[in-house]
Amino acid sequence: MKILLLGGTLDARKIAMALSRRDDIAVTMSLAGVTSSPLEMGVPLRIGGFGGAEGLAAYLVEANIDLLIDATHPYASGISANAARACRETAVRRMALWRPGWHPAEGDNWQLFPTWGALASSIPDQATVFLAAGQDGMTALRGMTRFAVFARALVRPDDMDPHVHLIKSLPGKTPDDEIELLTRYGITHIACKNSGGTASAAKLVAARRLGVPVLMVDRPPPPPAPLFDSADAILAVI
Repeated sequence: MKILLLGGTLDARKIAMALSRRDDIAVTMSLAGVTSSPLEMGVPLRIGGFGGAEGLAAYLVEANIDLLIDATHPYASGISANAARACRETAVRRMALWRPGWHPAEGDNWQLFPTWGALASSIPDQATVFLAAGQDGMTALRGMTRFAVFARALVRPDDMDPHVHLIKSLPGKTPDDEIELLTRYGITHIACKNSGGTASAAKLVAARRLGVPVLMVDRPPPPPAPLFDSADAILAVI
């Protein structure tokens, strides 16, 4: 079976590493190319876009793909929509990862916003913001000097706003890790997306304990079914 795995998440890497150990499956992972030095995935990589839904459909046919697994980020709604359309037009089987979103707990101070623009306009002057939202968050806050921004990423984007302070690291594994980071930089607000999952949830617990407000861009609508809530759920049926 030939599988095209749309990646860019830790869940996708988990799927790729698990499937790479199977002799009955050939997997190619597709990455958008945002990360210049991607982690080892255990399978061949395809870097770059397809040219919209039509280009993706053509690739599925030319590469004789039997199954497309959409394990992109919940906010990568464009590629998910293209994948659904391409699979519908080519009759290629599709599976989409849609991990559950986060929900506030007692003691949380969350504000949800429909767009990055709405979120940015709500940040008070002289705030110190911890931006945990990847490159789209950096783009959204570009040029804003009313407040200080500390952004976490493994690689500094070439066009990163010079006033943004880069924290080169992965998300903290525990709330104590995140509490140390938030305290070290004097963070007054967290700006993020409702990505769901466990890989980066520790910052929310840290914010709760410290009383730090969380400004969060709300989720887009899910892609069409079939949807799976975890990498394990996808692996269980392949």
